[in-house]
Amino acid sequence: MKIFEIAGSTPVKQKVGREFNHLEDLVFTEENGAQRAIMILKSLAKPASKIAIKWDGNPTIYWGRDPDGTFRMVGKNNWGRSEGKSSSPRELKQFIMSRGKGEDWREQFANDMAAMWPIFEKATPKDFRGYVFGDILFNPAKPFQVVNGNLTFTPNKTTYIVKAGSKDFQKLSRATIAVAAHQVYPNFGDKVGTPFTDPNLFSATSGLAVYGQTYVNHRPAVGAENIKRIEALAAGQDAINQMLTPVPGMGYLRTEIYAFVNSQAKAKQLQKINTKFFLAFEQKTPAKIAKITAHLSAYPGVLDQMFELVREIMKAKDEIIAELDQAGGDITATTGEVPGGEGYVSGKHFVKLVPRHRWTPN
Repeated sequence: MKIFEIAGSTPVKQKVGREFNHLEDLVFTEENGAQRAIMILKSLAKPASKIAIKWDGNPTIYWGRDPDGTFRMVGKNNWGRSEGKSSSPRELKQFIMSRGKGEDWREQFANDMAAMWPIFEKATPKDFRGYVFGDILFNPAKPFQVVNGNLTFTPNKTTYIVKAGSKDFQKLSRATIAVAAHQVYPNFGDKVGTPFTDPNLFSATSGLAVYGQTYVNHRPAVGAENIKRIEALAAGQDAINQMLTPVPGMGYLRTEIYAFVNSQAKAKQLQKINTKFFLAFEQKTPAKIAKITAHLSAYPGVLDQMFELVREIMKAKDEIIAELDQAGGDITATTGEVPGGEGYVSGKHFVKLVPRHRWTPN
C-alpha cells in the first residue's frame, strides 16, 4: 500500500486482484468497471474528495496489545503465525533469524527490528487493544537527514522532503522512528481491518511519530482530453461483461488478463497491452490458449475494445497523477529524481492510481 491516499470507506467486492486494484484494471476485474473508473476520475476534482499522503515505507510492521494487555510487535512474516507471535525483542529477533536461508542482511535486520521494540511499546497506551499495521519511514538504522535545512528520508524507493519550519518538520525532527499507519485489526492475524485514523493515540513519547492520513489541499482538474473517448468505449461494457463471464472449463479469463497486464506493466511494455501480446502471453499454457481463443471467437473485437479502455483510462490517470505530483506542499516526494512517489489511492473507492510507466513494485 505505499502510496498517496484519497480517504474513504466502503470496499467493492472484487472478482480478481487485490483489495485495492489499479484504476484501469476495473475494466476486467469487476462488472461495469469502466463506468466506475469514469466516475472515480471525475470525482477526484470534487472538494469532498480528501487527498492525503500515503507513504512508501519499509519495512512493514504490526504492533499493539492482546486482550490481556500484552504488547507485541511483529514483522510482515510473523503476522498470523502462532510461532511468530513475539512477546519480547529477543523473540522477535529469534523468529526473524529462523526464517530465510542465512542471507547476509538478515541478522542486521533482526537487530534493527528488535531495537525499535522499546519505543513502540512505550508509545502504546496500556489500555489500547488491537493491532496497527504500518510501514517504517525512518528509524535509528536508517535515520532522516537534514539537507539545505529540509528534513529528508528514503525508506524504500521514494525520497521525501519535508519543508523546514513546517509542522511536519517539527513533528518528525523530534522523532527517532516515524511510521505510516494504515489499518487497525482487532486480533492478531486478522485479514480484515479498519482504516487507521488517530495518530494522537501514540503521541505519549516524542520518540515515535505516527502518521495516518496527511491531507493535501490541491484538487486535480481532471480535464483529461480522452475522457470522451473513454466514455464512448465504456458504452460497450455489456459486451465486455459477457465476454468475461466464466464458462464451464474456463473460469480463469479475468485472472489471466490480470496477470498479463501486470506482467506488461512490470516490463514497462504498457503500449503492448493488447490482444496480440495477450495471446502471445498465453502461449505458455497450450491448454488455456486453445480454450481462450475458441471463447474469444464468439466476441469479435471485444477484447481489443477492452484493452483500449485499459490504455485510455491509464492515460487519463497519468495526467491526474502528474498534476498532483507537481502541486507541491510541505511534503514533496521524488522517485529516481522524478517528481512524485508511488501514486495515489482512493480509499472511498478502493482503487489505486499508480504511475506504472515509472513505478515498478519491489
